[in-house]
Amino acid sequence: MIKAILTFYIVLIAVQINCIEWDLTHHIALTTTLYDELNKIESELNYKPEISINLYQMHNYLIDIEFSYDINLNYRNTEDHDFEITGNLYRGWLRYSSSQAEIRIGLQKINFGPAQILRSLQWFDSMNPHDPTKTTEGVKAILGRYYFINNTNIWLWGVWGDREETSINKFFYEEDNLEFGGRVQYPFKYCETGFTAHHRKIDDPTFDYETKYGLDLRWDMAFGFWIESGLNVYQNAENSSYLRLFSIGTDYTFGIGNGIYCLFEHQYFSELKEDFWESIDKPGASSMLMSYPLGMFDSIKSIITYNWQSEFYYCSFSFNRNYDYLSIYINLLWNSFQSDHSGIDSMEDGTSIQLILETKF
Repeated sequence: MIKAILTFYIVLIAVQINCIEWDLTHHIALTTTLYDELNKIESELNYKPEISINLYQMHNYLIDIEFSYDINLNYRNTEDHDFEITGNLYRGWLRYSSSQAEIRIGLQKINFGPAQILRSLQWFDSMNPHDPTKTTEGVKAILGRYYFINNTNIWLWGVWGDREETSINKFFYEEDNLEFGGRVQYPFKYCETGFTAHHRKIDDPTFDYETKYGLDLRWDMAFGFWIESGLNVYQNAENSSYLRLFSIGTDYTFGIGNGIYCLFEHQYFSELKEDFWESIDKPGASSMLMSYPLGMFDSIKSIITYNWQSEFYYCSFSFNRNYDYLSIYINLLWNSFQSDHSGIDSMEDGTSIQLILETKF
């Protein structure tokens, strides 16, 4: 980790010496969580330095890179008062772009689809709707996008499948681990649509390959309305199995006070064994989000999610205050799931209160 940090600042010094156009930003977040039932405290200090460099620019053509490192100092008040320092590459990519196209290679974020909480197309990111910092791991990929004049766009990608390994060697020495897919987005007069597909080889005793298909639609009229669906096809030489996810959602801002924003989503899934048309439908889950701006600097938000099959619910209430360089979040979290064991692994169960201080400069 120390070598990676030193490399980051050596690159920064080299950029300054060569007078290349660059931008350095810092993202610092301090998160402290008190877990009620276990009487445990977990505190994490996260620092992400990010440097963006324009290597070449002429007319509508640009070659640039972005590099960001994720450094965490974690403390838990266990018997040993555990301290842990970790560091990982957070983003690292090289991009060539023009007015209508771009190609980007490296560790990057790829996400799509209109759903915000119950996402059927959450294939490449791990964003948590209850996390105001919107932190997510990247994927090692090459991504190309082309934008037509009518706002139609085409995405093509190849992803190196190991989500945990961040070594740059993955790009060159494990070609068999390459996954590939693409997406087409087309704007109709009253709705926007997207069709997505992704194929990969899987390490499973029953099936050899998985192919994902996704379809999403969004209408913005008097209120917002969207559909997001995904079909996973598992195959080997003899058999096939299917899993279907379907999300439907709507949102509207009521003209009460400063405006109450409400969002509702429902998701269900079906397991389909061999016969595509004979599905085993599951009850799925429902989620509601409400937010209200108290003023120019303050807002409150609440999310309630209920799983109809397991009768599990998750609730959060958040207060947010923003300054020029500082955001303060106070989160109350309720989780109905209780594990049978005690210890640090169950710290997310039950009720907790969380304070997040976040700054970017």
